[in-house]
Amino acid sequence: MSQPNWSGQDQPTVAIDRQGEALLAWAGCDGNVQGCTDQVQVQKRTAGGILGPIQSLTRIGTSALWPKVAVDDDGDAAVVWVQDSVIAGARVSAAGNAGPPQLITPWRSISPSVAVSRSGTALVTWTESVGSTYVAKARRFGVDGTLGPELTLGPGGVDGPTAAFVDDGTALVLWTENYDRIVSARIGPDDGVSSRTQIAPPVTDVRYGQIDMAVDAAGDAVLTYRITPYSGYARLVLQRYSRDGVLEPAVVATPDTHWLTFYSSVVTDHDGTSVLVWGRWNWDTDNSREVYLRRLPAAGTPGDVTLLGNGDWPSITLDDTGAGLIAWQYPGPMVQTSQVHAVTLAADGTHGPVQTIAPDGRTVTAATSPTGDFAVVWQKASYPSAIQARFAT
Repeated sequence: MSQPNWSGQDQPTVAIDRQGEALLAWAGCDGNVQGCTDQVQVQKRTAGGILGPIQSLTRIGTSALWPKVAVDDDGDAAVVWVQDSVIAGARVSAAGNAGPPQLITPWRSISPSVAVSRSGTALVTWTESVGSTYVAKARRFGVDGTLGPELTLGPGGVDGPTAAFVDDGTALVLWTENYDRIVSARIGPDDGVSSRTQIAPPVTDVRYGQIDMAVDAAGDAVLTYRITPYSGYARLVLQRYSRDGVLEPAVVATPDTHWLTFYSSVVTDHDGTSVLVWGRWNWDTDNSREVYLRRLPAAGTPGDVTLLGNGDWPSITLDDTGAGLIAWQYPGPMVQTSQVHAVTLAADGTHGPVQTIAPDGRTVTAATSPTGDFAVVWQKASYPSAIQARFAT
């Protein structure tokens, strides 16, 4: 995907609309330029497989990091990234035309995330860093590039908030307060912010993090987060949160024998069946990493814990039927030469054999359209770290 002699940054990303058209986003450095700095670039791919031009969203001389992208059903996208210690973003039309970049935050900020509603309005969330204090923030980013007011959600943390739209105008936001507790709030179409709801309370000698969230077609959410005691093994927890504000009891999703890595991902299909994937570190035996899966039906108890293969940094995506793809880097640690491995996932939860998607790759992201058009994008592990991708239907 990236141009010859460009060195791509880790964590490229991709989003796909209902028509199967993909927008890929990454940051990279032009090796033809002396003293180059990373620029954010995007590229459109049509459902027919035609690649559009690579467009740079940032100018030479700025330092851009780890873009995030989200897209609505019609293909209107929003891209956000960290730029010179603040958050910037740009809208990209369904036709693939990038609008001008804009500064979304005026102050030092980290950990941006973006969600897009069905009608194309984006909500950007981030953590503002003021001295040693962290504040969770949000701001709407219209299809036409119009920015809404900056919204203060409350005390935050380094990880940053995550958001998802529960209907066409209302977004649910989830974040940690200084690792001490997890809270949520809803942002209405008029930018009104609800009072905070406590998801996980403060507990002595326990820290929270690694939050994630997925929302089904009805607006019901499944939340995941990490509980880490000062002694003992961390756990990943699943918790359902209905569109009506009913918070179900938390379910511990990972076994008490798993030493978790820092990477996990949760997705939900159209009808509310969720799948969680995570990495396990066998630090006390052979130092290997393993990728596991657990399925949570829309109703009933969670399924079995399933080993998928060796590796880490899993990324999972599901279409509306519940069929999907899980991809990860093998054997796991960033310091090793890595491959991209993947398995297909049937709607009934069974998975296919492990396949090697790329013999040289890491930090992989998988995405699908609601109708089952898949994309996998990664950073090539060997120099010059090109950004590469594969597509399937």
